[in-house]
Formats: sequence, structure tokens, C-alpha cells
Amino acid sequence: MMQIGRIYSVLRATGMALLATTASAAALAPRAEAGQDWASLEILTTAADAQVQTVLDGKEAYIAGSPRGLTRAVRQLVTPFVWPNSTHYHDETLLPHIEEMLAVLTKVQHCDGTYTVGNYHSPPDTGFLIEDFGIMVRILEEDDHEDSQVFADTIRAILRKAAPGLAKGGIHTPNHRWKVCAALARISRITDDESLIERIDEWLAEGIDIDADGIYSERSGIYYAAVSNPSLLTVARELNRTELLEPVRKNLELSIEHAEPNCEIETVLSRRQDQNQYRSDNMGEFYPQFRELALRDGNGRFAAMARLLESRVPERLGDYLANLIEQPELAKELSAPEEPFVDFQKHYPTVSLVRVRNDKLTVSAFGGTDWYHKGEKTDFYNRFGSGLSTNPSFFRAWNGDLVLEGIRMSANFFSMGHFRSNGIEFDSETGVAKLGNEMEVQYYLPMPADQRNENGTYDLSRSIDGRFYASLDFENRPASVRRLKTDVKIVPTDAGYDLEFEVTGEKDVDITLEVTFRKGGEFSGVEPSVDGEGNTIYHLKEGEGQYTNGKDTIAFGPGNGDGVVNPDAGEQYSWHNGNLVLEGHHVYVTGTTPMKYTLNLGFS
Repeated sequence: MMQIGRIYSVLRATGMALLATTASAAALAPRAEAGQDWASLEILTTAADAQVQTVLDGKEAYIAGSPRGLTRAVRQLVTPFVWPNSTHYHDETLLPHIEEMLAVLTKVQHCDGTYTVGNYHSPPDTGFLIEDFGIMVRILEEDDHEDSQVFADTIRAILRKAAPGLAKGGIHTPNHRWKVCAALARISRITDDESLIERIDEWLAEGIDIDADGIYSERSGIYYAAVSNPSLLTVARELNRTELLEPVRKNLELSIEHAEPNCEIETVLSRRQDQNQYRSDNMGEFYPQFRELALRDGNGRFAAMARLLESRVPERLGDYLANLIEQPELAKELSAPEEPFVDFQKHYPTVSLVRVRNDKLTVSAFGGTDWYHKGEKTDFYNRFGSGLSTNPSFFRAWNGDLVLEGIRMSANFFSMGHFRSNGIEFDSETGVAKLGNEMEVQYYLPMPADQRNENGTYDLSRSIDGRFYASLDFENRPASVRRLKTDVKIVPTDAGYDLEFEVTGEKDVDITLEVTFRKGGEFSGVEPSVDGEGNTIYHLKEGEGQYTNGKDTIAFGPGNGDGVVNPDAGEQYSWHNGNLVLEGHHVYVTGTTPMKYTLNLGFS
């Protein structure tokens, strides 16, 4: 377990020593206030300085690319330029680059004030630019270099032009509402345009899309950190809407429950592209939120998370120096840290997720994909699409430095793909979680006499099982049904967990369990083979296997015979920026229906 207090002491001592022995300390001194957090400022300043050359080297690509990326690149030059502690403070060699990049952003802004960022004339994507522009205006206007005022005037003109398009335009996703509100709030305060608040109130009147546990409707860690939380905080600050702090507090508490000491947040429940699970150390964007609420509330757990991020991903925190310059109160000394990663077990009913932490072991059991909805099959059945939760990993585990990335199951059953549970049941007294579903596949029969069309033309429709379309009017056509029922019970044991599988219904259906481990460890008890695509895989046919990373081990088994390895993802298997193939080492356990099998997992 990460020792947060020890990390805090080391960071503070290191930061003080650096500042005491470098010219940067002298530069900071005129602006210093009692209780300023020297260690954090040093970390953020070092990271911000490191970004400058990267921006200069890639300037032409930024100019030719997305306005959103270009705006952030300008911010990465402006921030060190105005910061006395930076090695680039008032470095006039940066001025022509900033001028050129702002000229491009002025030129590509549409007549309605919006920008095209993938989406054409996009109000919400423009909102992301406004975040950077708004911060830059304020830190430039506080700077005493004459060119800073010129740049601030240029950005103010962009903000004024953007206001009508944002105030009249629409959105695509739930979190876009809050991003537009944040942009309008910034513009309103910077330009003294009170008329924009009416649109903010219209969006806020819909209610914040967060459940009692602190989970926003998109269920995405990256969107919590990058959009929903910072946007609500901006509106709270700019318009004194302090009630908007509460959903952010709830989400930050939730995010600690869903996080690991390596700064990785659980994403298996997400409805966005991070459901692909491929992000490690993916909590960096939470840093300013943990810091702000730690300082507002004196919250030691939030302070500990800010310190942990400073130690784990210091090089990723350079952008947040601008936040501390704009809001000097965020540079105050954090409260004493409290251990954030405590033992607990919790059922999150709205997303059908169970999380259990016990010392160095954390497990997630998940049955909340949008394959089903509230126990009834709907149009979401057997569908993939942007905004749907489709990840079929139903069990994950972190055992110290060793990660069991996911356990999945698929049946060679009409290309219906992976098992996805229709919800989850959890007994808090026994710690037992239950998952299950029943797949139904139809063979369609002749149309009843009263539904026949003498022209032989029937409605183009989607098959009831969701696999295909045809001009057969499936909804009014009788069918015979083939079924496959799956039940999974996850039972805690002294060694770890037993996963009890029972698959019934159609006989002689090949079943494949896929157990995926994050790379970095070593196997014993299993033999590698090469699949048809040249990938190394492991088929556990008998006995027990082990996977070890340093001092951490997972034992798994027993094998279940020499069956067919066929991890069938189904006919629809991708979403935006993701796919269903987990990275890592894959171990397969096979069987045939009717199947009863228990996978024993031991952690040490």
C-alpha cells in the first residue's frame, strides 16, 4: 500500500530544497504568501517548462491540426511566459510563436463564433477552447509585459465572438451540457455579458446527471476528470453557484473507491471509449479537482490523492500550473493527508458493479452493460454504439503490482458473442455476487395467413436477437427459439475467490473462458502455444497455473480438458476508439454445455 504521508514528506522536502538552491526561489519570493505550497509549485513548474520545446518542435503540426490542440499548445507557451518561476519567464523568443498561433485561431473561428473540431461548427468542442482561452486572458492581464496585454485583447475578441454560438447551440452528450455552461460562465464574467446566464440556467435546470453514489450517467473516469467535474467547478466559481460543488465532491469520493494506488481508475463500467481498459495511470486530470476540494474542505483524502498524483505522474501535471496562477488560492499548502485506500465492499446498483478492497487486493464484478436495461430486453439488446456500455469483462482484480485484467466468457452460439450479465445481485453479508443471462436465438417460421402480403413485400426489420436485418417483418412472424442460459456465482474464499459457472440449454455448445493478465509477470504451470494469428496463448487443460509479478501471485485453475478455444466476440464487436480485444497474456479454459465448472483464484 502506498504510504501517502511518506510521499508527502519527501515531496515537500525535495521541493523546498530545490527552491532554496535555485534562482526560481528568488523569482517566486515577491509573490510568495504564507502557507504557499512550494513542493507543488516546483513540480508543476518543472513539468510546464518541459512542454515548451515540445510545442515549438511540433508547432506546424499544431497549426495544421485541430483548433483544440492548437489552443492548448498556446496555453503551454503562455503559462511559462507569465510565470516568474519559469525558466521561460518573459522569454521574448516565444512571442512570435504565440502571435502566429493566435492568428490562426482567430482566422479559423467561424462567423457564428464556433470552431470545427471533428464535429462541424461544434458548440461543445468550442467550449474546450474557451476553458484555455479564459485562463489565458486572466493570467495575461495580470502580467506586466506589454505583449501580454496585446495577446489578452486578441483572446477577448475570440471570446466575445464565441458567445452567441455557444448560447444558441446544442450538444451531443450529457457532459457537453456542463462544458457549454462552463464556457458561457467564463465568457459572461470576462466580458460582463449577463445575458449568457439565461442559457446556463436552462441547461442546469435539467438536473445534474449523477446518481447517489457519485457516478455520472456516462460512467467514464476520463470524462469525470476532463469534463463534468472541472466544468461544474468553473460554473460554481464564476457564478457563485456553490451547490454545484456537491456533485463534484461525491464524484471525487467515488473516484477514490474506483481507483487503485497506482492511480488507475476502474473503467469497465464506462459508456465511453475508456471502457477498453487500456489506460493505466489514467487519473492525472483529477489533480486540480482533488487539490481544489482538498483546500476548500480541508479533506485529507483529497489532499493525499493530489500528493499521490504528484508522485506518480509529475510530468503530466504541467498544464495545471495555469490553474494555480489564475487561482492563487489553489497554491496554498494542502491539509495533512489521510490514507485514501481503505478496505471496503460496496454495491453500486445503478451500474451493476461491485467493488471490494481488502489490503492489497481489489476486485470488481460487473454486470451492467447496456446489453439489457432494467431486466427487460430493449433496442439495446445485442447492440454496440457510442454511448453504450458493452465491455464483457465481468471480473477484474488488482493484487499489489499484479493485475488480472479481465475474465470473459463466450459461447460458440450463433455468433452472439460474449456473455454479458443481465445485472448483478450482491449479498453484503456473505460477499457473494451473482451474474446471469439467457440468450435467445430465433428461427423464423412462415407468416400467418392474416399477415401475408400478396406482393411478397415485407417490412425491412431487425431480427429479434439483433444479429441482422431482412425484409421479413420479424416482429409479426412466428419463430422457434434456441436458448442458452448462463449463471455465474462469485464467492469469496480464504485464498481469494471461486467463480462458479453453470451453462445450460442447448447441448454441445463450445464454451471458452478467457482469463487475461496484464503484461509484466511470468507464468508457471501452463504451456504456451501459438494461435492462428501468430499470437502466444495459454490453454489450461489440467492442473493449476500461476502468474507472478515480483512478490505478487495469482493461482488459477483447475484446467477443464482439451476443448475448443474460440473466444467469439460476435458479429458486432467495436465502439468508437476501442475494440473487444484485451491487451495482455491470455489463458483459456474450455468446456462444452451442459457445463458446471468452478475457477479457483488464489491471491498471495
